[in-house]
Amino acid sequence: MNLTFENVDHTCAGAVEHKAPIVDLSNVTFFRPFAIVYLGMFLRYQSYCGKDCSVILPNNVIARNYLTRQNFWDRFNLKGEVVEREKLNRVTTRTSLNDIVDIENSSTIGEEVGMMVKKVLILNHVNTSISEVSNAVSELVDNFARHSKETLAAFHMQYYPNKEEFTLAIADCGIGIRRSLSSNPEYSDLANEPHHIAAIKAFEPGVTCSTGGMGLTEVRDSIISLNGRLFLSTGDEFIKMDADQIAYGQMAYDLTGVQVEVSFPVGG
Repeated sequence: MNLTFENVDHTCAGAVEHKAPIVDLSNVTFFRPFAIVYLGMFLRYQSYCGKDCSVILPNNVIARNYLTRQNFWDRFNLKGEVVEREKLNRVTTRTSLNDIVDIENSSTIGEEVGMMVKKVLILNHVNTSISEVSNAVSELVDNFARHSKETLAAFHMQYYPNKEEFTLAIADCGIGIRRSLSSNPEYSDLANEPHHIAAIKAFEPGVTCSTGGMGLTEVRDSIISLNGRLFLSTGDEFIKMDADQIAYGQMAYDLTGVQVEVSFPVGG
């Protein structure tokens, strides 16, 4: 089973059906970046709520080693004998950061992560507008750093040479877009709207919860110019965006905060 933005919410919804949440990854053979960060935020949120989740590891060795290589267990504070054993398998590759990066609120975090991504793309001779991708990453990271409030966001990226695709994901379990935007008196009416209304609004030019920011406009512009696509979940809803349209729908699990995956096609 591939764990993606299309089914990771169902995995999390199934976990909370148990008195002590059980996250069953036993049948997972592949993880998309969105699934990695969404799952991580689910585990972090359950911890905030005072619940310890039990994780059933993938039976598939490649999938299990991928979580280890991306430092998943350390980033989301999972403990135990099994996890300690998994750490022994941590090897690196050139197609990712080989880590899930914690995003803290600092003036340089966006630029730092943008440069990390740029180095991976250059190392792999990725045929795309690397500067534009790097700028979009910086803008997205800065937005999460500014608006996550009391929670840490997490960033993950993966280049797929065979698919000719570069994918990044970033997530938090903070206050979410609707609450963030509605804190600005200009958008206070969003407080009573569905989550997808606030999410779509956030990509309009100049829309932000504070003054002086560009919001997510630059990210939207990069998606359009590079023929990319975006999936964003917030609360119990999601939006999908590409160069031609925006669609929205329901998430199976109502996870606080914002979780995003952006993919760009690239040449060989």
